[in-house]
Amino acid sequence: MTKRFISRLCFSAVFTFLVQSCVHDEVNSNTLETIEAPSSAYASKSLWKEDEKYIKNVMKVFNEYADRNYFTSNFGTVYWDYALTFGTFNESYLEVPVIKNNKVSFIMVVYRENDRVFFKRKEDTASDEFFNALVFNDRSKYKIEANNGALNTAAKGCISTVTTWTWTNEDGSAGPTFQYTTISCTPVGPKLPCQSVDPDDANCGGSVGNNPGGGPGGGGGYPYPSQVLHPCQKGKDLLDPAKGNVKTLITNGMYNYINNSSTGEAGIYLKKDSAGNITTEVAPYTAGAALAIQAGGTYYSAIHTHPTDTYPMFSWSDIYALYTLEMKAASYNNGQSSLTLVCQDDNGVKQTYVIMFENIGQYMEDIFNNPENIGCTHEQIKKRMDATLKEKYEKESEKTNPDYESIFLQMNFGTNVGLYKANSDITGFSKLQIASNIPNALVQSINCN
Repeated sequence: MTKRFISRLCFSAVFTFLVQSCVHDEVNSNTLETIEAPSSAYASKSLWKEDEKYIKNVMKVFNEYADRNYFTSNFGTVYWDYALTFGTFNESYLEVPVIKNNKVSFIMVVYRENDRVFFKRKEDTASDEFFNALVFNDRSKYKIEANNGALNTAAKGCISTVTTWTWTNEDGSAGPTFQYTTISCTPVGPKLPCQSVDPDDANCGGSVGNNPGGGPGGGGGYPYPSQVLHPCQKGKDLLDPAKGNVKTLITNGMYNYINNSSTGEAGIYLKKDSAGNITTEVAPYTAGAALAIQAGGTYYSAIHTHPTDTYPMFSWSDIYALYTLEMKAASYNNGQSSLTLVCQDDNGVKQTYVIMFENIGQYMEDIFNNPENIGCTHEQIKKRMDATLKEKYEKESEKTNPDYESIFLQMNFGTNVGLYKANSDITGFSKLQIASNIPNALVQSINCN
């Protein structure tokens, strides 16, 4: 599944360095120290909180695809410990100094578009000075304070950085002050030239800069590590009191609605911001109709009921709702979508199920591109697939002990749609699966814990 690039929020931060030492006429080599070559393990030396997940993933990409000898001999060494993400935490943007001859040679910008990352080169005197100070100033000698200023969205797509160095005389009086301003732009800002990481320049590409080309796998750039969470972890996050905390919402609100209404659906929308904070939003009740699932932006998951006058299992429209949640989610929520169903089975027992994509896969695209569906709208395809699944459920309902779980798994056998079931007290999930796609296939339950 591919997603269109979603323009990111612009961030503007003001960073101030206050350094106390003896008077210097200028910021020169006297303030610098020689540093050792970086180790292979990342250990942040930033003065701010950084998107360390993104930095580590970019390091993986670089280590896998870069020609290290080529890069080092031609450009220098990347000092990942000093990488800055400038207040962004959606795995989208970083700047990192490239050091050669004991000074900053240039700044490498790495940004992500969907599942690809692109390396760009920024040659800017103010940025070089900024990173030279960050990397080489001996922090054991000076008291350093780094403060984040208020957000300012005036420079759309860019991060404005004002750096001030204030020196203190030996007698305690104020010495000279040096200040410069630099602007770091995300992909929606000015273009930057491509920075090759191997002898083949064709792998830069991206929507910014020059040399658009076909990197590994096509589309330019380099593949970004998969962000798909393990489904069992998604389930744990839904129940975790510090995260989704949905158990009480299910056992109180959802159960009560099912007990008091035989038609319509109730629901809850889950939202997660770029910092990982999860909030819930109660959906309006429906009367005799399916609940519309909210998707896009921070929405990444949803919970809904099925009335007692229908089958206690997911419809194909529910799978499509999961697909919509995944495709429309903000980039930092890629691979984290889920759709929960709360229902009452034929024995009057409340059940909670979750469907999730277990890997990237192309199941939905395969359905859309099936020759039978060429020329059909997605709405028409949903109706056709719902009718097919409903027919199977109806036939199963004629049995003494119908197994709707098996029917759903047969319908989706060999795809990337996973079915999970909560235990009776909703404290954990188990994966449901069948060994082969045959009638009356026995459902196997594998505990996630």
